[in-house]
Amino acid sequence: MTLFDANAYALHQKRSQKKFSNHAFLFEHVGNELISRLRDLKKTFKKPLKVSPHPLPYPGHHHASLDQPLPFETESFDLILNCLQGHWVNDLPAYLKNIYASLQNEGLFLGALWGGRTLVELRESLMQAELALTGGASPRVAPMLHPADAPTLLDRTGFFMPVVDTDIITVSYPSLRSLMKDLRGMGETNKLNDRPKTFTSQALFEKAEAIYREIFPQPNQTISATFEVIFLTGWKVKRPPIRQMEGRLEKDS
Repeated sequence: MTLFDANAYALHQKRSQKKFSNHAFLFEHVGNELISRLRDLKKTFKKPLKVSPHPLPYPGHHHASLDQPLPFETESFDLILNCLQGHWVNDLPAYLKNIYASLQNEGLFLGALWGGRTLVELRESLMQAELALTGGASPRVAPMLHPADAPTLLDRTGFFMPVVDTDIITVSYPSLRSLMKDLRGMGETNKLNDRPKTFTSQALFEKAEAIYREIFPQPNQTISATFEVIFLTGWKVKRPPIRQMEGRLEKDS
């Protein structure tokens, strides 16, 4: 059984397109950070690919759907940008290997996905509220990658000089419903296959918000939501076979 529902992903993204501009600030912030890192390299990429649910302000082919694997031939691109999509992939190691295969030699992968501390307040509040009301808890916030696991993923994929770093974004909301509205507007609500398929009750929302405010108190009657971004960087560098390297060394000696 797969972890995430691909149909739910497509539905949520389609629904979010209508008013995405009203909820785009986090995507824009992360996307601009990715592009800023590219500018720091001072390198021109001739065949870039952008894999993201929404367009990025950078030239190149844009691929929005969550295809596993990506529908491209090997060594098609010299740059692959992946913005806030990888956290919904069912098999992230295989997905990264597919990205690696799609890169040309000396190509760059630069990605960003939500990390494990994302929505930690919402996860805890919903769990405690459901336990209090029903005696059990359903998966309502998806598990996400821990930053400590990311370097190993990149290294095992084969990326050269893998770099992982994180950024914490804290957003204040007037209420739990306003946070949930923002998540729906971004297309970032629950896509777990074993998620509850019924509407969340008013009683659960009210209990969760009360717990949220009690455990994570904020001034001015607001609630605070954490978003952890994991940035992934890696180069595809093909090394010559050992025999070829030995031949070069013999010629140089």
